[in-house]
Formats: sequence, structure tokens, C-alpha cells
Amino acid sequence: MGFAWLVYPGAEHSRFGHALGAYHIATRVCAQLELPAHDATHVRLAALVHDLGHGPFSHSWEQVFPETDHETWGCRIATEDDELAETLEAIEPGLGATLGRFWNKTYAPAYLTKLVSSQLDVDRLDYLLRDGHYSGAGYATYDLDWILHALRLETVRDGPNGIDLVVDYRRGMFAVEQYLFARTYMYAQVYHHKTVRAAEWMFLKLMSRFRELAKSGEEPGGLSAVAELVRGSSMSVADYLELDDTSVTMAIRDWSKSAADPVIKDLALRLIRRKLFKTIDLGDDPRVIETVRQSVADVAAKAFGSAGDYYVHLDTAEQIGYQSKGGELHVVGHPRYGVVTLGQLLEELPLGRPSKTVRLVCAPELRDSLRPIAEAALSALK
Repeated sequence: MGFAWLVYPGAEHSRFGHALGAYHIATRVCAQLELPAHDATHVRLAALVHDLGHGPFSHSWEQVFPETDHETWGCRIATEDDELAETLEAIEPGLGATLGRFWNKTYAPAYLTKLVSSQLDVDRLDYLLRDGHYSGAGYATYDLDWILHALRLETVRDGPNGIDLVVDYRRGMFAVEQYLFARTYMYAQVYHHKTVRAAEWMFLKLMSRFRELAKSGEEPGGLSAVAELVRGSSMSVADYLELDDTSVTMAIRDWSKSAADPVIKDLALRLIRRKLFKTIDLGDDPRVIETVRQSVADVAAKAFGSAGDYYVHLDTAEQIGYQSKGGELHVVGHPRYGVVTLGQLLEELPLGRPSKTVRLVCAPELRDSLRPIAEAALSALK
């Protein structure tokens, strides 16, 4: 959950618990669909290791270091880490490479990959309930049992690949809608909470500065393997596995005390001491960004000189209920359409139209200067 614990102190659970939860739900789904034992083993283990390649601080890390794409690293870890590779090989020869095909979406039959990665997969089914529980956000609740009861495998198109994962409309559509609303609310109120986003952008600005310095070999210590990766060297699986929230937090703490670069030192100190950036609401129309961009940059430059860009950000957060990309689902038994995609069914509902929240994220000392700019821009758009 990245920095959500700064707002919701109970949200300190780990990916380990989530991995076990995804595995458990995958076991239930496999039983519900009566999958052959061979297929069920692949689905359950793919669910167990699906997040194995994530770097520190969840998806934030990948925004600065795209070389650490979690799916690519998941494939590498499953085949290059000696302990895991040997364990998987003992279960089934070539199992590490087989699980890799779940990550790169080449596993056959394709409908089984949707159980692990789609808009209604065991990953999301677990993390919504888990994140809601630990954050205390009660609106993350949905009826898991009825969704599992409504999942089926059915022929939805002609040809050899016609079988797909479907939802029985009469059994589970209300539960699916409840799940999608829960997802929308969690994005709006937890994952994209203004303070959570402010902390994330502080972290992103800090690591972006580290990346810039690393290109010329001027970075502070503590993350030498990452710096070498930025400069074009390869990183071993062993070095990648050393990167976690704790190791990066320790590096940031050291930077806050002794980094030679003033921007690195200042941002690290603010983050460690929880002197977080503030946010100014800019409504829900992304066009406002271009209206204020230059004025915002000018104010930041006046206060921080050439480093001004590290102290402001124009942020667009999307509250995602359902997206057709990434594994479209079919609904069967609809009283009007018969067989229809879930995306088509939701087009006329708020769930089918993700809403946006636009915010100006800035260092606290810039807020008073930037607020009139924001207010003027919003008035001009009305």
C-alpha cells in the first residue's frame, strides 16, 4: 500500500500476507471451476508468487526505475534464485518458466491467466478485502462467496480458444458491482488520499534526484546496485532481492544526515520527519494543469532556484472501478443481451467512467503563493 500507513496507521500489512491470501482464493476458485489438478497447481502457485518481483514501496519504485518492472523481475526470480528455482523444479520440471508465462500473458489456456491477472482476479479479490480491513475503510467490503459462486468457464466465441472465464449474471452481478464500487472507493479514499499522494510524490521526487545524480556518478551511498543499474549495468537477482522498504528507508535516513547534495538531503529529511508536502485541490478537469503549469514553475523557481521542480507536482489521480484492458470479462445469462462483456455492461454506469482528481502538490512554504493561482485557474474554467 505504499505510504498509506501514514494516513491509516493500521495499513502496515505485508505482501507476504497478501500472497497467502491470493493463494487461498485461487485454491477456492480452482475448486469452484473444477479445474484439472495440473491446471489448478499452476494457477495456485502463480497466485502465490504473482507479486514476487515488486520493488520497494510498491508501484512508486517502478515509476522512477522502469528497469525494475515487477513482472520482468518476477520471471527472473522464479528461474534465477537458486532456492526458489530448485523448489519449483522439484514440484514440476520447468515450473519456473511455466509460471513466467503467467506474467508475460503467454500461458495457455489463456482463460487461466485471467484468474491471476484481470479485472476480477484473485490478486484484486484478496487485496481489496485485506486493505479495507487493515486501513479500517469499511466500504471495501464485498461478497466474495457470491462472486466465486458466479464464476464459470463457458464457450463465448467460435474457434479453439472459445472457452473463457465468465460471470453468471443472475448469480453474481450484484456482488461484482459491489466489488467494483469497493475498488473505486478505495482508490478515492485510501490509495489516492491526498496525504498518501503527497508522500508518494515526495518519495518520487527524492528518487528522481537520486537517479539524475547516479547518471554522473554523484549519487549518495546506500543504493549502489541501483545506481549501477541506472548507469546501464545489469543487476543480479541477489542484489535485487536486497532492495526492500527497510533497506531503502535506511538509505533515506542516512541521506537526511549526510548527503552532499542539498536537494537529496532536504527531501530525505522532510520525508523522515514527516514534514509532508501539501495539496491544493484543482477539481476534476485535467485541462487546468496547462493553465497553471508555468505559473507554478515560476513560483517554485523563485523559492528553490533550479531545484524548483523537485518541490511541486501537478498530479492527476484516477479512481479506477473497472477497465476493459488487462483481461476483459464476459457476463452470461443477461436477460436482454445474453452474453456481453462486463465493460459493455458498465458503460452507462459511473463504474465505466473513471473519475479524475487533479491536485497541486507542493512544499508547505509554497502553498500560500500557489493557492491564488489555483483559485484563478478554477474560476477561469467554470
